[in-house]
Amino acid sequence: MMTGSAARSMKGRKKLFAIIVGVLLIVGIGTSVFIFASRPDLTVSLNKSSLLIQRGTLQTLQISIATKNLASGQVSLSTSGLPTNVTASFSNPDPQIQAGGSTESNLTITAGVHAYGQNSTVTITASSNGLTRQAALLIAVVGNTNNYDIGGSYAGGWNITTINTVEGDVIVLHLTSSDSLTHAFFVDYNGNAVSDPNEPLSPNFTSPTIPITLRFIITQVGTFSYYCKYHPTMTGTLHSATP
Repeated sequence: MMTGSAARSMKGRKKLFAIIVGVLLIVGIGTSVFIFASRPDLTVSLNKSSLLIQRGTLQTLQISIATKNLASGQVSLSTSGLPTNVTASFSNPDPQIQAGGSTESNLTITAGVHAYGQNSTVTITASSNGLTRQAALLIAVVGNTNNYDIGGSYAGGWNITTINTVEGDVIVLHLTSSDSLTHAFFVDYNGNAVSDPNEPLSPNFTSPTIPITLRFIITQVGTFSYYCKYHPTMTGTLHSATP
């Protein structure tokens, strides 16, 4: 059986041990958090999030790469998901980056004369020492701009009943009402003879002399009908081909 002084001594040692263990746990946890937070990393960003590019032209964007937590070394840049007949090239595809520093590379997007593709998501990837980071760029390829003066009447229909185009072309219609009735022009992509969301639709127009304008990009390949929203016998055909 312990004496009073021995018991007090044992109790004191246990308390000291508990304090030491607590300190070690705090230090250990703190060290673990510090190591995790200090893991080397990269960031990659673009000076544009979307790009509208004309067939047969090129555009240049800037890519910025920065290090975090002492990451350094050679960075390899690549792209994926480009639209058809669109190419990409980097001014510096393998830049070097120093710890705590940043670097840049120009990305040139070239759309060939037969390029096409709407709402294509291109992924730009930066890789270095096992790290991979990405940025996204939305690209739409547009072609020629074609203007049409279209008049329509309930009795006579549209004065232009055939439009030939290719995917990516921009169609600009200048619409008038030959009989002063209310008309609205729409392209029927899904073939149900009804104007649906995401199909080109003009505002109402009634004037025989003052046109309203409908502008849209051809986003599909095929043969489609166009109608008056209020007079379904007013029809025409839009032929869209691959560039």
